[in-house]
Amino acid sequence: MNESWMNHWMNKQWLVLSPLVLLAACAGAPKQETLGDLGELDIKIDTDAPITGSRNKAMDNYWEFMAGTKQDKQKVEALRRLADLEMERSEERFQKQMEVLSQGDGSADADVQSLREITFRGAIKLYEDALKLSTGGTQSADLLYQLSKAYEQAGLQEKALDALNRLLALNPRAENRDELQFRRGELLFDLHKYKLAEMAYTQAITVGPSSRYFEKAVTKQGWALFKQERYQRALKAFFSLVDRKLKPSVGLAGPAKLSRGDKELVDDVFRVTTLTFNELGGAPAVTEYFEKNGHRSYEIRVYRELAEFYTKKNRVRDAAETYHAFARAYPMHEQAFVFDLKAVDTYTAAGFASVLIDEKQAFLQRYRINGPYWKHYEEQEDTILAELREALRKNSEDVVRHLHAQAQKKKTAVAYQTAFLAYRRHLKWFPQSKNAQKLNFLYAELLFESGNFEKAAKEYEKTAYRYLRFGKNAEAGYSALLAYAEAEKRAQGKQKATWSRLAVGSAMRFGKTFPDDKRAAQVLTKAAQDMFALKKYNQAAVAARQILELSKQPNPETRRTAWKIIARAEFEKGDYARAEVAYKVALSLTSAEAADYKVLKDGLAAAVYKQGEYMKSKGNLQGAIAQFARVEQVSPDSTVIQSAEFDIAASLMEAKNWRGAISKFVAFRQAHPDHPLTARIPENLVKAYLQSKQPLKAAAELEKMASTSSDPEVRRAALWQAAELYEKEGSTQDVITIYKRYIGMFPEPMEQATEARQKLATIYGKAGQPGERRYWLQEIIRRDKNAGSGSTPRTRFLAAKAAYELAQPALQAFQQVKLVKPLKQNLKRKKQKMKEAVDVFTQAADYGIAEVTTASVYWLAEIYGEFGRALMSSERPEGLSEEELEQYDILLEEQAYPFEEKSITIHESNVARIGEGTFDRWVEKSLAALRKLSPVRYAKSEKSEATAQYIY
Repeated sequence: MNESWMNHWMNKQWLVLSPLVLLAACAGAPKQETLGDLGELDIKIDTDAPITGSRNKAMDNYWEFMAGTKQDKQKVEALRRLADLEMERSEERFQKQMEVLSQGDGSADADVQSLREITFRGAIKLYEDALKLSTGGTQSADLLYQLSKAYEQAGLQEKALDALNRLLALNPRAENRDELQFRRGELLFDLHKYKLAEMAYTQAITVGPSSRYFEKAVTKQGWALFKQERYQRALKAFFSLVDRKLKPSVGLAGPAKLSRGDKELVDDVFRVTTLTFNELGGAPAVTEYFEKNGHRSYEIRVYRELAEFYTKKNRVRDAAETYHAFARAYPMHEQAFVFDLKAVDTYTAAGFASVLIDEKQAFLQRYRINGPYWKHYEEQEDTILAELREALRKNSEDVVRHLHAQAQKKKTAVAYQTAFLAYRRHLKWFPQSKNAQKLNFLYAELLFESGNFEKAAKEYEKTAYRYLRFGKNAEAGYSALLAYAEAEKRAQGKQKATWSRLAVGSAMRFGKTFPDDKRAAQVLTKAAQDMFALKKYNQAAVAARQILELSKQPNPETRRTAWKIIARAEFEKGDYARAEVAYKVALSLTSAEAADYKVLKDGLAAAVYKQGEYMKSKGNLQGAIAQFARVEQVSPDSTVIQSAEFDIAASLMEAKNWRGAISKFVAFRQAHPDHPLTARIPENLVKAYLQSKQPLKAAAELEKMASTSSDPEVRRAALWQAAELYEKEGSTQDVITIYKRYIGMFPEPMEQATEARQKLATIYGKAGQPGERRYWLQEIIRRDKNAGSGSTPRTRFLAAKAAYELAQPALQAFQQVKLVKPLKQNLKRKKQKMKEAVDVFTQAADYGIAEVTTASVYWLAEIYGEFGRALMSSERPEGLSEEELEQYDILLEEQAYPFEEKSITIHESNVARIGEGTFDRWVEKSLAALRKLSPVRYAKSEKSEATAQYIY
């Protein structure tokens, strides 16, 4: 359900209604009075003195008056008048505030309710105070009426509803109860209390049709029922309004004359009934409703608007079924065929090809010429039949064309027969239509295609000689000859002669009817051309040769055309030797200045070239090379020459004549640097150079491929292979250049780029360039660290190895620092170098690569052990007594002990890897170290036991 549209519709109705409500409100409220009007009260006041000045002055006077009186009755009246004036002032103030808000950017919209409450709060308070002092009766009723209005203006719907309920409780038979009940319904509807709203609207309706709220109440009653999903009752409410506005005498298709207001009301009702029927399931619900509740003059509009609704919602099938539903409900209605046609148009617009032809076929069957519907209107409405005839013609043409295409696609007897029936029906119904000749011709074509040559010939002749203004009469006449020829070809015995005579007769008729067609020669020329266009190359060549064999020689141009057709047909058939002969004859009949001279020369070159291709495919490489070489001889300017030159080189490659192929490929590239085939030369030259033992030249070609190929993978592989070739040949500088280029061009895949960095590190290491080697090792580490998910086991392995190698200088620096005088400074340096060494070995170990981790852990343990040993062997201060020296040694032992323990712990972590399946020389070295550090725990037999456990 379109909630926003419904809200818009109801707001629109309220705008129409609001003047009525306000008029009623004015009628129910007291008129603007002055203090002089209070003369009936026992108050001494100069009633002849008029109250002048602004509304504010009047309000001040009322306040002054109330301050001076002690009588409740007078106070109530004064309060009511004050409230009326305050209400008037509040409405003006609110209107101005809303105008200001409307000129803003809309950001204050959320504060409107607060603004309402604040603006009307004063008036509400005055009405409430007056109501408290009121003694009941008419006075209280008037106050409740005004109070409910004030609550509504303030947006306090619940309070407004309560005031109206109290008012109706005071006077259930109030003259304006229709208004009061309608307002109750509106408030309840806004509060989503649809059942109670329905009851309130019903009470308003009971006042009768004379009520100014009657139609609005009926409409909103329908909406309340709709919101309760009581759709059948909602429809009855809505259609009761339509019944009031549309006279029963109006026909199904006839529009009623309505006032603007009534038209808007009826239009809105039809929109909501459309939504309702949609909720009920669509078109079947419409049919069922009117069958149960009586048919109406406006049913057609209900169906139409529902269908249009579905169309806008892109519910194509629902829209089409709705149109069909009307036609089924009223099969003889004058608009029935229009609605069925709209269903077809709906499917057409939506592109529903799968059902479209069936729909069109059903339309043709239902409204066929001389069918029940047609006969119903045959003597009544010429206009209806004229429209129907045109609709039948268009749809029949569509069906015919579709079935024709289907028959050509499926090529089954059933498909052909179905198409033939459609053709015959169309030509029977519309023999004089503007497309009858064309369709008759297509009918004959399909008959021919299906092998029904006898009927095809008859239909061709019918097309050629009955429709004298048909643009393809000559084609039809000649096609009849072809049909006869096919029939003759398949006939046996005497039947062959019969078909031959029929063909001769048809040919003579052709000559008589079309004398300007240059008779047989030109007919045969056209036939040959048509056969070629249809890719029937054998027949085209036969027809063209028949031209040359005519007793009356055709003119040179016709003969030239025949030879051109023969040449092209033989070429397409694959008989390139015959094509070459035909091209040469055609060229002999063609001036060098002729527009098609170069085309023929290219054709001749292509025929020779194709002979070379054929020989190559059969393995006759020498013969192929000879034919390719002949291309330039027969047509020096042909565009095929470059292909022939390339194929000579390719044939030499295939013949394993590597140097010959190299020579041809190099020459081709120099002569045709921009030719598309040039891009294929490097890969061929790579192979040829490798096969001819010229790896450096192959590498150079691979470099070219890396620069010119459009395929990134080809470029990458070529560059890598070039590097490998240079490396194999010992061309170190080229290797370095290529690997650096590779890294720059192909940072991804990461693993291959890392391998290139490792290659560079290895090369620089062998070349005695430690700085360059260190740079590339650092690059391996840095790239792997930043690779994220791009890191692979291989890149981590290489990074780990690099990290381990780069840790060695730190180890050496640590080992070189001796704890000698000055002891304090050297101890500080030793500790700093130890930290640096620990950091780099820890980094290497963190990669988790077994062989690197075990080595790094070993050295970490050794670093801590060496530091402890260095402390113990450090120089002693001079001048110490024997006792002091003993105390100093004890102190050193205490300082060295944690390092020794740390070393043991780390070695033990390495040895523990035996249980994980790791036992290499570094684990063994850790085990050996532990035997020295902790000989009691790590006896020799323990190693054997651990080793045995690992093997097991």
